[in-house]
Amino acid sequence: MGHPFDMQRRTHLIILRLIALGCLGLLAACGPSHSAQQTGAKGENANVKRYQLTGRVVSVDKATQSVNVDGDEIPGFMAAMAMPYPVKDAAALEKLSPGDRIKAEIVLGNEGAYLENITLAQKAPSPNPTK
Repeated sequence: MGHPFDMQRRTHLIILRLIALGCLGLLAACGPSHSAQQTGAKGENANVKRYQLTGRVVSVDKATQSVNVDGDEIPGFMAAMAMPYPVKDAAALEKLSPGDRIKAEIVLGNEGAYLENITLAQKAPSPNPTK
């Protein structure tokens, strides 16, 4: 069994993630202003909205299939903030490392919010090996 502090920390992280995803849902419910950039795929449900995200990878969690991104502001939709995003394509996580700059789409729909079409904009510099 883990140390009580570890369990408490893990519980706090889960609560923070739920709050962050809830805030994202509230932002979606309020609706974006006309200045927010939305894209949509053909044949996609009209309730699905997409927003272009750019940011820096803070951490990758393969166990929960999510990535924590310090995202840039999306005018008319969301202020710059760091938050975790679910990723449906587990293979996309294999290419990511903390410090990488990425571009992706935030998809908001009936299934909640998640990242899709993740591309690497700039690879994080390799850490200097210790001598």
